[in-house]
Amino acid sequence: MSRISSYFVAVLLLIASAMAMVGVGTSAAKDPYVGLTYADASAKIAGSHGTAVISTVVGDVLATDDCIVTSWRKATYATTDNFEHGNNYLLSLNCNAKVAAAGVPGNSIATPEGQAQKQVEKTAADINRSQGWCKQHLDRCKKFCDTNSGMCSKTVMDLF
Repeated sequence: MSRISSYFVAVLLLIASAMAMVGVGTSAAKDPYVGLTYADASAKIAGSHGTAVISTVVGDVLATDDCIVTSWRKATYATTDNFEHGNNYLLSLNCNAKVAAAGVPGNSIATPEGQAQKQVEKTAADINRSQGWCKQHLDRCKKFCDTNSGMCSKTVMDLF
């Protein structure tokens, strides 16, 4: 294979993998609760006049509010207690760590979820090490820190 055709094949593979990653992110982004913490999902549900109800839990490493919603559905069970359950949202939670560590269950670094969390941890470390980027991009930095609560240092949080 010539050097030009090898380069062409490499570029095509790179483009194809980028398109695949965008497609996966787009489909996951459409779900309103999956991927949120229980605290964020229940607040969002409450804002829609609903009630979050925990239906299943896997793991026990994280506090309930920090657990990640893995699936959900509207309650469809019959009422026998004379209360209305039509606004209940049944949430399945993953309370394992976001990334596995020695003796701590969680997502494998080989999974997309584990890789994404490692990238978040790297970004937080970079922000905490040098606050220059945050000073130049306060809105983006604040959004990152709000989305990834507890990962930004007090020094960074004081910038807002």
